[in-house]
Amino acid sequence: MDGGKLLRWGICGVGKISHDFCASLGTFPPEEHKVVAVAGRSAERAKEFAARFSITKSYGCYEQLAQDNDVDIVYVGTIHPTHFDCCMKMFEYNKHVLCEKPLTMNATDTKKLIETARSKRLFLMEGLWTRFFPAVIKLKELIADGTVGDVKLVQAAFGMQPPERIDRLYNPQLGAGATLDIGIYPIAMASLVFGGGRPESIKATGYLTDTGVDELASVTIKYPGNRVAHLCFSFNLKLVNTAQVCGSDGRLTLSEPFWSPTQLQTPSEILDFPLPKPDLDMIFSNGRGMVYEAEAVRQCLIEGKTESDAMTLDETLVIAEIMDTVMNQLGVK
Repeated sequence: MDGGKLLRWGICGVGKISHDFCASLGTFPPEEHKVVAVAGRSAERAKEFAARFSITKSYGCYEQLAQDNDVDIVYVGTIHPTHFDCCMKMFEYNKHVLCEKPLTMNATDTKKLIETARSKRLFLMEGLWTRFFPAVIKLKELIADGTVGDVKLVQAAFGMQPPERIDRLYNPQLGAGATLDIGIYPIAMASLVFGGGRPESIKATGYLTDTGVDELASVTIKYPGNRVAHLCFSFNLKLVNTAQVCGSDGRLTLSEPFWSPTQLQTPSEILDFPLPKPDLDMIFSNGRGMVYEAEAVRQCLIEGKTESDAMTLDETLVIAEIMDTVMNQLGVK
């Protein structure tokens, strides 16, 4: 940052998720967040993206973005398999990074990124935006207050049924598979509720597509203290898409879609958390909620932090290890 409170963003990737991130930043005062540069694999597409969001500079090369001295932090919104290389390139030029989930394709690469960021004292966070939604923050508060007693069970599902086949979801070269693409959300929810520690056991079952990626998984995770998570995810079945936290004195339920919730049901009431309204249309459901993680990052940097207390790098690694185990048990190569 430039010594004040303005956070100057660079955008790595010009796809749909980057669109929603930039659109959400537009809801902030210009003295708090500003996108100053964008880079894509195509200079033409980067230029078009820049024009859409009135961004001054565009590049057809990620390294040029990394070299830009006007950029404080880079949002990495490229496809999963490129996350590791993009983040390492940004670190090479001492840029802070907010990277879309999953941080990398496996726990080994995730550990390398974390070690690099820490050695260079750079900020790094995996973009699990769910953590920063007001409904989820309230959920954490109610659990801590003992509203539902001793929490023993988390149930969460994420399943979608596209009207037609989406090739990216079947192509292993593009980071396909239910676990990496959407399974991370139920897994991260269980981790959130149960404190981010390593589980005692993981049992996964499901099936693969003819391209060798996981299409559906049902996962049971046991945590210390006889606490259990039942999770299900699929990119080809419509599921209930809620998350329930069950305790000895009641239940908390995050509404659909639980990964970007606007409603929380407690034993006594239903709480609503309306989203801010951006000037531009969003592509993804509740994409406006990306404002919460962006502002959380800004506050971390103002305070001189190199990671978020709400989404620590240690927990990011634990989640990556769980995903590795799930995919291994499913037979993903």
